[in-house]
Amino acid sequence: MKRNEKTSKIACEKILHNFNRNELNFQCQRWALAHGFVQRYFTQDDKSQNDSNVLLYPFTICPSPYPHSEYEKAHEIQHGINMFVQNLAFNIDLMDSVFKNLIEYDPFIKRLRTIYDQIQQLPYKSVAETCIIRSDYMLQQMNMFAQRTKLRLVEINTIAVGLGAAAKLIHDWHKQFLTQILPELVSQLPENESYNLVIDTLFESWKIYNNSRAIILFVVPEHEFNIGDQMLIEKGLLSFENSLLVKHVTFVDIYRNCSLDSKGILYFGNFEVAFVYYRTGYDPKHFYNEDIWQAYIMLESSCAIKCPSLRYHLAGMKCFQLATNDEEFLGKLFHEHEEYIDDFRYVLEDMFTMDQAINDPVLQRRILDKPDSLYLKQSREGGGNVYCGSLLKEHINEIIMNKQSNRYFLMSRIYPPIYSSLIRSARPNDNNEFISEKQINGELGVFGSLISRNGTVIFERIGGSLLRSKPAINVEGGIASGQGYIDSVFLV
Repeated sequence: MKRNEKTSKIACEKILHNFNRNELNFQCQRWALAHGFVQRYFTQDDKSQNDSNVLLYPFTICPSPYPHSEYEKAHEIQHGINMFVQNLAFNIDLMDSVFKNLIEYDPFIKRLRTIYDQIQQLPYKSVAETCIIRSDYMLQQMNMFAQRTKLRLVEINTIAVGLGAAAKLIHDWHKQFLTQILPELVSQLPENESYNLVIDTLFESWKIYNNSRAIILFVVPEHEFNIGDQMLIEKGLLSFENSLLVKHVTFVDIYRNCSLDSKGILYFGNFEVAFVYYRTGYDPKHFYNEDIWQAYIMLESSCAIKCPSLRYHLAGMKCFQLATNDEEFLGKLFHEHEEYIDDFRYVLEDMFTMDQAINDPVLQRRILDKPDSLYLKQSREGGGNVYCGSLLKEHINEIIMNKQSNRYFLMSRIYPPIYSSLIRSARPNDNNEFISEKQINGELGVFGSLISRNGTVIFERIGGSLLRSKPAINVEGGIASGQGYIDSVFLV
């Protein structure tokens, strides 16, 4: 058995030897409730914002092993990722060179791009622009019979980047629990600055607006599940300035209660708004009528600082991940900074356009014979919508029939190492147990942030990580659906 896998298995066995499952579940529940490590859930019949409808976040009892060298590499290149987002966001011509093949087929990107042009014509502009970034990676096993892996970039996220606060909490839980059960591993837990990065960036943005009476808006979905992470962020902001007012609002609330004056000052009721923090707005489904669009346009047209601003949102579209295949594209972004280009080369997995899928006989044969070896991904932001195996073949046929090829691309599948882990699920299994042992693999997210004024970076942070694990048999794993688990790493 491989050493890392063996360590995980030993941890599971030792925990189950020292705790019965009910006792362990009670300890998990007591800790999670005490620290607000919870999510809201909704039944089909109850769509009210009922604070009593809460579940614990699903999480791993112990951290998962992660190679020290690849963990450090992911953090080392985050500055390059930050500069990728910054340079792209402020180079609309370069963005348009990629959008030109997509915009005709994607009305969501087309509308956002149109709004961007409208905003540029206004006589006023945002005081500054903010972006919190999370770069997500998986480990590619280079050899099934040896512990050799390589870091592979899955995606770069620039809007509604969540679980930064929850990531810090799970690190604290793992440190506390390992001290009880496997103290020899505690020294292998890296510090996690994700929470500090998020609240420092948001608070700095609010300060830059320079009005101590102005408020912060958290723009959230109408049926938001991820309340724990957001409440922890609000708590962190209030620890800096206890007179600060934070309001959690939906686009409907904004449409009904917000207004702009002739100078572009945004008001929510009678409160001036300094900062807008989006935790929604990345999916066409969030803009289900014109009122929602008008609410969004009002926010983006204002002088309030947005996280992210529309240009940073556009820079996070997945079509730019495919564009990194092009050396000329990277050269235009990074100019003389060859080291950033080398960083991208190090983490990029093979990617293919749909035109290649249609015209390349070698790739066509791979799709037919080995559909499990590829992911089908959409070209815009939105989360999920990744297909593999038989679903991949079905969707490719639909895409070609509907002439939607420019909206998707293919990526070679990543096969990460698999480990045994004890999971505290959000809901009980068929045996009415919350604790179960599963075979899992993980996706590492590394955080970065930027604040810019007139295209110049005036604040940058790098630090902290989020490990989201899922059952090894699943292609995707969502925290909200209970198919993914909040996790952290111990370095090996």
